[in-house]
Amino acid sequence: MSGSQLMSETAIEQPRSSVDFAEGTDAAVVFLSDALATMPELSTGEIEACSNVTARYSWGGTALVLDAWEPAGFVVTFNEPSVNGVALKSSGNFAVGDNAQAFFDALPREQAVDEYNDGSGPFVYDKVADASPWGESNAYGGVARLVTGGEVVSIVAPDTTRAFYC
Repeated sequence: MSGSQLMSETAIEQPRSSVDFAEGTDAAVVFLSDALATMPELSTGEIEACSNVTARYSWGGTALVLDAWEPAGFVVTFNEPSVNGVALKSSGNFAVGDNAQAFFDALPREQAVDEYNDGSGPFVYDKVADASPWGESNAYGGVARLVTGGEVVSIVAPDTTRAFYC
């Protein structure tokens, strides 16, 4: 997952298919369902009041979640390194559970947010814009959150570092 699209690859990392986030929620749900060879569980109604989530599609419990919300449209979250034997990786080639400290340390200052001043993220690993569509003025694209020591605990796109704060 990059900051602007989802892509599936073969076992030898050759591109198979992709969907741009601009194609919308329905296209992303179809793409993920096809790539994972399973339909998602769907929850609707008030799911998370703080972020205006109106529908949640989930594969593998909470391993992979697509939240439909306003005003962004939708946000995809990887909380595990794989679902149904399919690896879930960022375009930076790291997954949940990997150590991405060196990647984080090499980012431009505007993409790395060290909220707690302890070497943890979140960070924007694939910047696609300087500001979010809803007006937030920090880097927007693919976002990951680290814990102290560099382990990736979640990967989100498209969003800002707001993805991890309510």
